[in-house]
Amino acid sequence: MAKKKDKSAGKSSKQGKKSGGLSFFAILVMAVLLFMVALPTFITLVVGLLPSVLAFFFDRHRGRYLVRCVFGLNFSGVAPYVMELWRDGGQSMAMATHQLLDPMTMTIMYGAAGLGWLMYLAMPPIVANVLNLTAQRRTVELREQQRDLIKVWGENLISEIEKGSR
Repeated sequence: MAKKKDKSAGKSSKQGKKSGGLSFFAILVMAVLLFMVALPTFITLVVGLLPSVLAFFFDRHRGRYLVRCVFGLNFSGVAPYVMELWRDGGQSMAMATHQLLDPMTMTIMYGAAGLGWLMYLAMPPIVANVLNLTAQRRTVELREQQRDLIKVWGENLISEIEKGSR
């Protein structure tokens, strides 16, 4: 019986790894296809999304929130230049090279990724403070309700509750 449980536990962990490998494989296939079909777009994406790749390798937490923050903002910084490449450049290497050598372009791409890093670092303390303030406000409200109940029921209510809890 114990052996069966161990085998089923092994299968579930393999299945989890397999789905992760499948998504990596899908990304790899899309990257190879993009490399073959649209090399200037591929180069722009690889250079522009480098901070997201680094975040992917550094973030080992379960939800990968660092990757989500950095990739979302990093892609928003890269997308206008990919769209410009598609619209104006006609997928030319000269246009892609011109974009990537422009300091303003790289500042926008990597600056957006930097904002993702800042958001990842700044949000937990902000959320903790908001939750703390909410809990303090709720405590004040409950104290007021307690005072109102004591006014209605009298001080005897507190002694009855204390006797019942012992």
